[in-house]
Amino acid sequence: MAINTSEIIGKATSEIVKDATKFAWDKVKTFFTDMSAKESMEYGYAYEKYLDNTRLRNGKIRTLIYRYVPEDLYSFYECIGVSYNGEIIDTSSVNNLVKNENKIIITGTGGVGKSILFKHLFLNAIRDTCLIPVLIELRSFNSIDVKEISLREAIYNSLSDNGFSLEKRYFDYSMEKGGYIILLDGYDEVNRERTDKITQEIKSICSKYTENKYIVSSRPSEAFIGWNDFAEMAAQSLTKEQAINFVNKIRFDDKIKAMFVKELEDKLYESHKSFAENPLLLTIMLLTFARATIPDRLNDFYELAFSTLFNEHDFTKDAFTREKRTGLGCEDFKRIFSHFCFKSYFREEYEFTEATLHRYIHDAKEKMNINNFRVEDFQDDLLNSVCMLVKDGLYYSFSHRSFQEYFAAWYTCKLTDDVVEKFLLKWMKTSLSISSDSYLTMLYNMQSEKVNKIIFCPFLEELKAEYEKSGGFTIDFISKTINGITIYSDNETETEELELGFYSGNFYLTDSLRLICRLNGHVFSGIEHERPLAKMIFDTRGSDYISIENAIEILGCDGVIRIFEWFHQWVLFGFSLLDKYSDDNLANKTDIASMLDDL
Repeated sequence: MAINTSEIIGKATSEIVKDATKFAWDKVKTFFTDMSAKESMEYGYAYEKYLDNTRLRNGKIRTLIYRYVPEDLYSFYECIGVSYNGEIIDTSSVNNLVKNENKIIITGTGGVGKSILFKHLFLNAIRDTCLIPVLIELRSFNSIDVKEISLREAIYNSLSDNGFSLEKRYFDYSMEKGGYIILLDGYDEVNRERTDKITQEIKSICSKYTENKYIVSSRPSEAFIGWNDFAEMAAQSLTKEQAINFVNKIRFDDKIKAMFVKELEDKLYESHKSFAENPLLLTIMLLTFARATIPDRLNDFYELAFSTLFNEHDFTKDAFTREKRTGLGCEDFKRIFSHFCFKSYFREEYEFTEATLHRYIHDAKEKMNINNFRVEDFQDDLLNSVCMLVKDGLYYSFSHRSFQEYFAAWYTCKLTDDVVEKFLLKWMKTSLSISSDSYLTMLYNMQSEKVNKIIFCPFLEELKAEYEKSGGFTIDFISKTINGITIYSDNETETEELELGFYSGNFYLTDSLRLICRLNGHVFSGIEHERPLAKMIFDTRGSDYISIENAIEILGCDGVIRIFEWFHQWVLFGFSLLDKYSDDNLANKTDIASMLDDL
């Protein structure tokens, strides 16, 4: 489902939005009242200035390919759809999203293109709606004291800072009348300490100013189960046709691009679908295609990608290579960068001031004992040679968070086992991103045996102790891990049958167990016997959520235990994995030959 470009082929974003701004004030001035003719004219000019300023910010972007000069978004953008209620919604016009829903969450995995989608929605809102668009990057609140966070002030400041300085009374009135489409990008990039405050701010402003349109983006999270008045939509991956269209739009070496497109058409899309359906990973595939065969595993893919980016300069020209300012080789550069990624990832920092960035680089120099380069030169190489960071105004951020996760995992492999075990077990107990991030997946791919033994087994020992204390898979055990049952429609079937899910009361336990099963290849589903029970619960309660206690009233203890048979299978699989690693086989061996068999 590609964007309808019939109106904009041959035009740059600046022209598209410039045409729309001519009539923009006439479309939105109805949301303001008691203005004199002079004020209306002044605010009209101010609003056009706001649109011009924000167009420049959102209409051109840097990517891994367009790393030096920002490229017009619509010269390469391939519009992704979102799924909702069993249907795919075309996002080429923001009106398709907001015509039936005022509050929306768009979730998608890293690299699927949520942030670029939001830039498109911002620009499209100028052209296709009678609303004032505001785009807020939620990670910007990470540098603000929790007590100072105010989403209302952030929206007002976004308008004022870009030229649309409204009197507060006009701002309040226009908010009350629903004059805005407010795009809140990157909920998953908010620090843990600020998540509750940001959640409260979003819900509060949506409740106070109910007439506006609100769209939030994030990686998938169970935290959204409680956002009952938000419609959650899932960003869709690129189809094969879209992937080919996307590659064809990119300015790149024509010969390499043609070969790559042919490979996509013949077999590469199907054989590497998890990469090819993701715009970021597809871009990296193109960059690496000329140098080597595309690896199957995610961590091998990122290793090759980094090597490609480190050793090449400008892929839109004749493979010109630029010397690194630091003069560091690839391995030393990775050691410094991986320390920076590790520290920032676990501090949940994704955006940096120059001073903060310099501090991270300086700390890495000392830790790695590599001192033959200047901090400023490393910063320059990160931005201009290796393209791991991008700069927006006064702030620096990763070109994509997946690089941060990969190198955080790479650095973890260099730590001693006892440090890894103690550190990661404590982190897993507080993290809300165990299953949504790629960090643990890539760490597992690098050192699966080590991860199973020193990270997963201690967790499974805790789980087994709780299991035995509860007398096995009982209602008591279930209640300690799961708060309630959700009923949802299976959008994959024509009949849209009801299915069951769960609302976790212990994210550490459920997310960790889910990850252990997935990484070790265990899959279990009890859909067939769950569907009748889902219908029975829904018909009895008329609700899409019930507590475990209420479920017992309807189904009895045995019925509830039966519902969670799939979860019991997860638990039993985990225990079998624990048994596999619990025996110290080496300690029982008496000779080198037999010990070697287990290594």
